[in-house]
Amino acid sequence: MGRKKKEKPEEKKKMGRPPTKPVVKRPAYYVTVKVSNSMNYQNTNVLISKDTIPEIKQLIARSPQKVEFLGFWNGKSYDKVPEIDDFVKSRK
Repeated sequence: MGRKKKEKPEEKKKMGRPPTKPVVKRPAYYVTVKVSNSMNYQNTNVLISKDTIPEIKQLIARSPQKVEFLGFWNGKSYDKVPEIDDFVKSRK
């Protein structure tokens, strides 16, 4: 039966989830894969990074979904890679 203390605005505890830090892209080759979910008929774009050109070629060759090659991320923008662009065109 004691008295309750009133909380001052400074002492209020923060509620909810804390903000998350944005993802930092590392220098690598990037691909977007369009994944379709047959359960709820949604299409999702998934960003995948790989370190070497053979890994990217293997991903493109084995993926049953639609794959779009974005390029090599240099820290500011995507650089085109002619070797992989030619490989993608030959696959179509």
